[in-house]
Formats: sequence, structure tokens, C-alpha cells
Amino acid sequence: MITPQLTYNYPLEIFDNVSYYLTHKQKGICRNVCKSWRSLFTPSQYRHVQIRGRRQFQRFYGALMTSMVGHYVRRLSIDDVCITAEELETLPTLCPNLVHLLSNGVDTSQDISFSQWSHLRYLTEYGHLTVANQLLRSPDSTFSSLTNLSIRFSSPNMKHELFDNLHKASDLECLSLDTVTLSLSDLEMIHDSCRSLQKLRLINADLEPISFTLKEKRNVGAAASHHLYKPTKCMKILEFQNGGSLYDNYEWLYYFASKYNGLVSLHLWCRYSVSTPSPKVPPTVSELEERYAAIASIGVNCRSLKYVNLINVTMNHWFFEAMDHVGISLDSIALGDMTDRTLDMLQCLVRSKQNVCSLTLWGWPSLCIQETMQEAVTLIGMCSDRLYSIDFSMQFSGIKNAPIPIDFILSHCSKLKRLKFDNIQAVVMTPMNTKTDDDACYNMPAKSSLEHLIFKNGSFRNQVFDYLSIYCPNLTNLEVNSCSLIGQHYPEMDIKIHMPHHTFQSIRIDHARSPSHYYHAKQAIDIRLFNVYQYKKNKRQLFELNDYEPYTTSLDFEYEQRTVEYSRPTNYIGHHADTQISGPFVSITCQDLAELHIGTLWAI
Repeated sequence: MITPQLTYNYPLEIFDNVSYYLTHKQKGICRNVCKSWRSLFTPSQYRHVQIRGRRQFQRFYGALMTSMVGHYVRRLSIDDVCITAEELETLPTLCPNLVHLLSNGVDTSQDISFSQWSHLRYLTEYGHLTVANQLLRSPDSTFSSLTNLSIRFSSPNMKHELFDNLHKASDLECLSLDTVTLSLSDLEMIHDSCRSLQKLRLINADLEPISFTLKEKRNVGAAASHHLYKPTKCMKILEFQNGGSLYDNYEWLYYFASKYNGLVSLHLWCRYSVSTPSPKVPPTVSELEERYAAIASIGVNCRSLKYVNLINVTMNHWFFEAMDHVGISLDSIALGDMTDRTLDMLQCLVRSKQNVCSLTLWGWPSLCIQETMQEAVTLIGMCSDRLYSIDFSMQFSGIKNAPIPIDFILSHCSKLKRLKFDNIQAVVMTPMNTKTDDDACYNMPAKSSLEHLIFKNGSFRNQVFDYLSIYCPNLTNLEVNSCSLIGQHYPEMDIKIHMPHHTFQSIRIDHARSPSHYYHAKQAIDIRLFNVYQYKKNKRQLFELNDYEPYTTSLDFEYEQRTVEYSRPTNYIGHHADTQISGPFVSITCQDLAELHIGTLWAI
């Protein structure tokens, strides 16, 4: 008896929506149910493709040449690969439905025709934005379909070339400019050419002064208060990342407040260097008040604000009072000027009417002092009663592996669901007492609501996972990225994530390192062996990363910091559980695990 094959008349969009909620493993299972399901769920696996490194790109490009999978690709991300002109020109044919292209390097020695890119709407990149530069030089490009465009200027002439062609992009909604100097007339020209622009992102940008004397700067503020700068109706997001000159040319803040009074998200990050922090000359009290008034004007005029990121920006309580006065209620805020003044800003946040859900804090050197750290964490716990996400970064503090007690933060933020530590040594102050008698239970801290934990570019001891196992029963997502283990004794080489009662949705581990001979005086070698045991399935799995390729990290912004050379795996080997292999391990013990990513590779 032959069972008839099931057929479905539903649109593929329905299966795409279903696939959005499935993991890679679940999509693979659905593809193997029957021939009908294979044809329905195959597109979802190739809809968004991310490539890292030349080896992965060669495999993907070879698959495009020998099969039809390219017709399913809508979003293609190519990271750390220099694409040749020939490969780039064939992509429209191999991926005819490509809508979103992300890349960080193209061989520009040859001219490239973009006449076939009829569906392309998003052109953005990681790091060096050279694909867009080629697109600008293409005489047959009309820009008619583009809604997102990112440009990195390799020469001053590129800016004039962009502005001469920008009127072609009449439907542009998002524009990102990297490494550029802009004047007031430049910004006005951008908005005159792109009247539908909703997001403007300026990276490594310098703003030319609108005025020079104090009187002229005040006149800019007066003009802004009378709305002499015609506001843009569509602009919702402004990001000024690692920008220079905003501290001295603070009259631009008045311009932003008047021009973009419909902003929902504002990101201002003034350029900062540990060796030469700005300002070089301390301002007077009157000069500080002028800057305070300029930043407060944004709180007065931009009444739709929900997300504010103010890093290394001079401000005081006037900004919070202005937002409270006009009824602004923020959902997210980022603070930090790399000095103790950040404590004052946290106190202002506590006293204000703002009740944020998400907080990003950029630390400063004196946070290494225990009393200062405890005061900061206490203020964080008081700043909101609905705080569910914290990003804590010491990246620009000049201090490596600054100790921050994770248990102290969780005890002060009872509703916290997500926590990210960046350039921090995660430590535990809570005594690891596992007794169950009444006295011991009485002294135990309350259980945390934490669900998602991220360690990045930092360090920890295995004791941290012992604490998480007991006091964070809801933890389902764990990420460890470029982190090192600190062992009390050098023989303690293994990272032991021993959480036997936890059911994880996802664990991601990339660049995990064991202790070096002399603390952290030199870069340790990545751990390549992973031992995973799941109690629910009574299953032990052993993975070994291999086929490493060298690569150099690229910074998204200019900073006095050297890029670091790494090596990353392009494959892994699955061994039998009883295989005897020596070397440091990342040992994971849990109740169940849905997805495991090691070295950016999907293992489970």
C-alpha cells in the first residue's frame, strides 16, 4: 500500500513565520519528515546566511555554483572576507532574490557593474564599508531600490561624490557614514536629498563648528528654541558614535534638539582615549553650565525619546529635570564619562521620575575600589523598580579584569533578566553554603530571576558557575566570548560549567582560555576540547575544534588600541564519549541543552 504524499496549499510566508521560532536543529528535523516538508522548510534554512572567513565563503560559493540554494538567500552576511570583483559580479545571478548584503571587504581593483542588483534594498557592512563605495562609482546604478546604505570614506573626495549622487536614493530610510567630517550645510543637504530618512548613523565623525564665540553659540541655541532649523518629520534614530568635536562644538546639541525633535532613540558617544582624555583643559564653571544647558535642550524638545545613550557626554541633573518636566518616560539609558561623575549621574537617575527597563553603564578606574563599586551597584539597584537588563562595561576604563561581584548586582536587582559583563572579572562574594538546615537556609540570599548571562572579553573562576547553579535557577541562555579562566592553582586548567539542574536553551562559547603560567601576563591559547553531559538524555558528547585559520579583529571605531590576531576554528570533530584525550576542557554538565555553539560553530 502506497501512502499518498501530503500536500499543502498554504503560502510559503506562513512556514517562514513558523520557522522564525524554530532553532537550527528543529528546522533540520522538519526538513527530514517527508519530501513535502523538505521543500517547505529548506528555504528557511538558507533565507539568512552568515559567512565568516575565506574557507566558509569558498564552500558557500561552491554550493551556489552547483545547486539552486542561492535562490532562497535573501540576507547574506560576509565577514572577514575580501571578495573578488568576479565573485561579487556573479552574486546577483547566483542569488537573484538577494535583498540584504553585508560585507567588509571587496577587491576594488576592477570596476563592478551593479545593474543586475534589482532587488537589493539593504547595503550595509561590518568594519570597512567598501562595497558601497563601488556602488557609488557605478554609472548605471540608480539607487532607486535602496532603503539602507552604509559608506566608509576612504578619501575626502568620496564625500562630495556621495552627496552628488545621494538624490538618487529617494527612498533611503537609513544612512550610515563612517570616517567623515560634516558641516551644517552637509547635514542639511542630506535631509534635502533623502526626505524619508528615519535613521542617521555617524561613526568616527567630526562636526565642523557652527559658531565660534560664546555669544554665537548662544545664538544657535536661541535659533533652535524658535525652530529656525526646519525639523525633519521622519527622523527617529540618531547615532553619533565615537565622534569628535562635540565637546567643544556643543552648539550642535541645540541643532539636534531642534532638527530632530521627533527622535525616539538618541546615541551620543564622544570620542575618548585613556592616554589623552578629553577635555585636555578643564572647563570653567560657566563653560560647564553652557554645556549642561545644551544637553538639557534635547530633553526639552525631543519629547518622544525612549532610548538614550550618553557616553562621555558632559551633563548634570538639568537633563533629567527637563525630561521629567515635559513628561518623557525612558525605557533605556546608557551612562558613563569614565570618571567618578558617573556616580552623580546615577544619583540623578535615582532622584528622577525615570523608571527604565534597561541600563548600560560604562565604568571608570576607581570602580576597582570596593567602596566605590558597592556604592555604584547600590545606586543601580535603586534607579528603577522594573530594571530587567544591565550592560556593564569596563572597556575604556584602562583597567583589565576589574573585579565586579555578580552576586552583589543580582541581589540589588531582583527583577533582572539579562546581564552582560564586558572587560570585567566576574567574582562571587556569597559564601557557597549548600546546607539545607533551617539556619543555613535563613542566611542564603534570594534566588535570582536571571535568564540570560553574557561574559565578554573578561575572566572568571569556576566558582561563578557554582553560584549560578544554586541561585539562578531560571538561567537558560549563557554566552562566553573571549574570556579566560582564573585558577587558584595552575593545574586547574578546565572550565567547569557544572549546573546539573539547569535546562538550557542555548550555550555559546567562543575563545575560552585556561590560565597561563604567569597569571594573565600573556595571551593564553584557546581551549579546543568540549565535554558535554546531559542528565535528561543520559548522554555524553565530546567535541574537538580543528582546522584553525588566522584572522585579525577589526574595530568598529577608531581608538588607540591595537587589533588582536586570533585563530578561529572552521570545523569540529565529534568523538566517542569514552575517547581518551588529554588537554584542558570546557566541561558542561546540565539537565538538558537545546543548542550548543562552540567557536561560532553549531555543535548541538
